Amino acid sequence: MADDAYGEVKEEQKVVTVLPVTGGRVFRYRLGRPVRLETPDYSSFKATVESAMESAVEKLKVEIAVQHEQTRAEVRASRRDVLGAIKESPVEYVKILCEFGVLFLLFSLAIHFTLKIELVNPTFAVFMLIACGIYWGMARLKQKRTPNENPQA
Repeated sequence: MADDAYGEVKEEQKVVTVLPVTGGRVFRYRLGRPVRLETPDYSSFKATVESAMESAVEKLKVEIAVQHEQTRAEVRASRRDVLGAIKESPVEYVKILCEFGVLFLLFSLAIHFTLKIELVNPTFAVFMLIACGIYWGMARLKQKRTPNENPQA
């Protein structure tokens, strides 16, 4: 019994497959003699690869479309909120504009001092930071002094 198992393992070790480099026939050598194998069908292989690639591309297209619609819905909702706040009170518009300006100017100053890239002239940025702060403070003061005409519950 042990000899049979050893013989089968030795038989399997003698089987060597040689694949062609430039295309052609595939041979398997068994005990030193070449045995011709079937040539792989390139057209069926190409068709399976193409169908797999097409299905992957379609899945990606669907996923991108879903994410795109989700992003558009989020943008619409935030846009609706911002426009509602602006229509409700022009003071909100000034506050939002000042907050955005301050964020942009601080970002440009940070880029200027860390990467030495000038998005905005630093002197102008400092001046506009002060101006935005003043405008924001004035808008906030106006909002506190003006009673809310449409109190919401």
